[in-house]
Amino acid sequence: MQKRSFLLLAAATIVMVAASVYALAIGDRAVSPAAVNQRAFPDLAAHLGDLAWMRLTHGATTTDFNLIAGRWVVVEKGNYPAAADKVRRLLLGLADLTLVEPKTERPALFARLGLDDPSHGNSTLVALQDRTGKTVARLIIGKTAEDRLGGGTGAVYVRRPGENRTWLARGSLDLPASIDGWLDRRIVDIADSRVASVTLTGGDGAAVVLQRAAAGGKFAVADAPADTKFKDDAALAAPSGALADLDLDDVKPSAELPVPPSGVATASFTTFDGLTINVRLFAHGKADWIALSASGSGAAGVYAAALNAKLARWIYAIPADRAKLLRTRLADLVAPQKGS
Repeated sequence: MQKRSFLLLAAATIVMVAASVYALAIGDRAVSPAAVNQRAFPDLAAHLGDLAWMRLTHGATTTDFNLIAGRWVVVEKGNYPAAADKVRRLLLGLADLTLVEPKTERPALFARLGLDDPSHGNSTLVALQDRTGKTVARLIIGKTAEDRLGGGTGAVYVRRPGENRTWLARGSLDLPASIDGWLDRRIVDIADSRVASVTLTGGDGAAVVLQRAAAGGKFAVADAPADTKFKDDAALAAPSGALADLDLDDVKPSAELPVPPSGVATASFTTFDGLTINVRLFAHGKADWIALSASGSGAAGVYAAALNAKLARWIYAIPADRAKLLRTRLADLVAPQKGS
């Protein structure tokens, strides 16, 4: 008798699990066929130019974007410029998003698709408004499902706020999880091949100057002590690349994190075409932060003015390896003595 009861219970359990999987896999076939293969937001493509505000909510993180002077900025970072290509891809992706297959309506199964409440941190709520403050679109974005439609077609699970119907949608939506992932990360890009000289001064005032006479030439230490043996050419050239493809780790308005009055290292880079970039470096918290300014004459002066317009309001956290280059001291360039 007990064996029979156990078998009946097991069979019932299998049926319930199968029913759940089936509901998750195929959704509700009673959904109107007219809703399938339609854009999630049929009118959005025609009104992308009217958008002025966007909010992404993911767990405890809210990221707001404003359109200021034709450029999207991240409000939580003091209106620092957003990565234009990422914002553009998201908006175009939302406009192109097509609902292709209804999925479950059971809230208990939403988490499997990454579509539970955005406050739980599994899904992202995207909200768009136009210049009048009217809400143009709202959608909860869940897990990607790249292999569900075949042929390399991107797919994602979505749900409209306030509705239990979930969907498999055709399209690709790139949603960085952190605010920093939305920033325009490039600070400056001064190729090492352009650099004629670098002056590096520690917080204690000790300085080392690296210079060369022509592009492609080897760097040497200016006014080096007699008979000093230095490391190889690569070591002497390394500091000249500190500003090449330099990306931020974080950013703050300079008014929020001013450069301290002491303990600041500096670096000055001069290029062969007359551009000078001055860097002030200091530690704050667990990061290394820099402030930059530029100067020059002629064409270099025009470029310097553009750089200052971009850089002047900000303090940037940079990777530790770049900070180490900017803190290079004479002792770091001297070859170790044999046997030491």
